[in-house]
Parts: sequence; C-alpha cells; structure tokens
Amino acid sequence: MIRPFDWRDVSLVKQLSEQGICLDSITRLARDNQPLTNALLAYLMPGAGAPTLVWRDDRQAAFGQLRHRPGEELARALFIAPAWSEQNEAWLPLVDRLAAEAGARGGHNLVAEVDEASGEFDALRRAGFAIYARQTIWRLAGEIPATAPALAIRAATPADSLAVSTLYTNLVPRLVQQVEPPPHPGRGYVFERDGELVAFVDVKRGPAGLWVDPYLHPEAYDQADDMVSAALHMLGGHQRAGRPVYVCVRRYQDWLQDVLQTAGLECLGSQAVMVKRLAVRVTEPLLKALPAMEGSATTTPVAGARITIYKN
Repeated sequence: MIRPFDWRDVSLVKQLSEQGICLDSITRLARDNQPLTNALLAYLMPGAGAPTLVWRDDRQAAFGQLRHRPGEELARALFIAPAWSEQNEAWLPLVDRLAAEAGARGGHNLVAEVDEASGEFDALRRAGFAIYARQTIWRLAGEIPATAPALAIRAATPADSLAVSTLYTNLVPRLVQQVEPPPHPGRGYVFERDGELVAFVDVKRGPAGLWVDPYLHPEAYDQADDMVSAALHMLGGHQRAGRPVYVCVRRYQDWLQDVLQTAGLECLGSQAVMVKRLAVRVTEPLLKALPAMEGSATTTPVAGARITIYKN
C-alpha cells in the first residue's frame, strides 16, 4: 500500500497538500513549504527535495514526506497529508515507513514538532515518539525600533566554533544534545563579555522569513534586553527585506519569554518537540581469536579492541 512517489502521484499530492500538516516549524514558517515541488525534486534528483511516500487503497489516499541529508544522524518528519484523524488508516503506517526510510538513509533520530493539544501529538506517541524538548515560537512582523542598540554584537566566524560549541554544551540539556547537533557558527551573531562568548544567535534565512535560535548564558541575564535589541537590529534592513522574524525559545531558556515580549514580539504558541529513536549506540568488545600454534590450536577469544556498532 505504501510506495515511493512517482509521476502518477502528482495530482494526488497537489490535491491533498491543502489538507496536510507540516511537522517542521522552520519549514512551515520561514521556508514556504511546497509539498509537490519537494516531491518532484526528490523524484527527479535524488538527494534534493523531500523523499515522499504515498499510500493508496480502494478507499483512501495519503502521503508523507521526510527531510534528511544522507549520512546525517538527525532526520525530520516534514509533512503528512491528510492531517490526523481516527478515520485515516494511513497515518500511523506512513509515520512508521518514514522512520524506516530515515533509518535506511543513515538517520538515528526522527524528529517532529506538534501542538500538545493536537491529535497528531497523541498519534506520534502511539508511533513510538517521546517528548525531548518544548518550545515557544515568537514573531516580529512590524518594524524594528529605530533606537540604536546599546550593545555591539558581531557576525560569527569559523574561529568562534569552539566557543559556540562550549556555550551549547553548557546551556543545552544532555538529552537534547543526544538528538540535535551544535549550531553552525558561520550564520549568526555572537556577543562577548570580558573576553568570553556568552551569547550566540543562530539565524536561518528562508524566502518566507528569518528563523532565530538564541543561545544566551543565564549569567548574561542582566544584558538580555540589550542583546535581543542588538540582534534584531542586525537582522533589519536588506537582510530582512520585509520578512517576519521568528524566534524559537526552548523551555530550558524560559526566562527569555519576558524579554521577547518586552521587545514587541508576538507569541504564536508552544509545541512539543518529539523524537523517535531509530538506532541505539552499543559499545562491545571486539573478540579476536588467537592464531593457531604449531601442534595445537586455540579457540579462546581475547578482547583486542572495542568497537561501536548501531543496532536498529
């Protein structure tokens, strides 16, 4: 019943796209998700677009999409249509097949972002997903205040990689670190105090908006208002080009909520960030047999090394 997308499914995907749900907030808000375009790209150019799986039977049709770069450990459930309902027999099988596809491509974790009050949340729990983080999304749609920022922040460079990684390690809970890699330092802004990097603002630019993931050390709380103001000013002008700015605040930085509200951002709502583990890292001794000796042989294994393997 479930198979990869091909040219016969163009009209189906086009028709059902309006009834679906996007499970990746940055794609939904900043990247202007286009399910049919993503499906066609993946079909015509493997490695591009979003791998798409289609369900068809005599009574129902549905499709699901995955975002994953081959070889990366993190994969995302991107889009499923129609949205969840008890009558939709395809939903849970599609989620399972998306997980299998992600695992076959080398993914270790499949992530989906949903409202905890939604039917999709309960369905994902039934499919083996668990909450590993919660987040609130804020939006700045209006103009950035003209007042000059009180602090100077600068664009991050590759030389900041170690400092950004250290900030990430000290700030982000271990459970989240096991799923999500550290941010890339070359696409955001940093703030240093007394020679130490205490804030990193990760920025992803899409055709429909700018997505911001802030990493601010609690010790810099007294300057949080000024840092947010300075970051918004850096995102103004030609970089923003009239697009809204979305700021994603994880629960472990909950103190930033008041700062963003004071800065004039609008709260769009909260989500559960859920993960399904596709592989388990197991470290085992590598057993190595002793070579045969003259006149006798041995079958006794000895531990010669340790090897890390992955068990699905």
